[in-house]
Amino acid sequence: MFDKAHFGRVVNFSINIFLGIALVLVGLTLADNLQPMIFWQSFVVSVGIGYTVCDLIPSPAWGEQFARKAGIRSKLLFHLLSTAIAGVVLIVCISLGCQFVAFGGAVFQVWPYALPYLLIAGYITLVVFLPVCKEIAGFLTR
Repeated sequence: MFDKAHFGRVVNFSINIFLGIALVLVGLTLADNLQPMIFWQSFVVSVGIGYTVCDLIPSPAWGEQFARKAGIRSKLLFHLLSTAIAGVVLIVCISLGCQFVAFGGAVFQVWPYALPYLLIAGYITLVVFLPVCKEIAGFLTR
């Protein structure tokens, strides 16, 4: 369906769909403002910001490099650690961008309080769905 060269783009786009759902649900639930129209608007913004951030910042490579240098041999521990490193960088950037779009200059009055919840939800989403997204990308880029 797609050329092998697009494997990373397919992973990036698909993981940002899952991250967008998770981060938007958490953010809107914390704001007590979970409504369908607001969800979809925030979701589109989140996927757009997330795709751009993931394309510009090679944090998954940083996470894998850190796990390799730490000497992690277990496949599960390697995945958990490399995802944690990548997740912190990506979730901080994506959530800050989305919160800035939503709150403008008042972002730092809101974002620090939501960040721990967003990090937890984002990390769980990445741990669970990143392997799924890699499988999807592998299937689509045969």
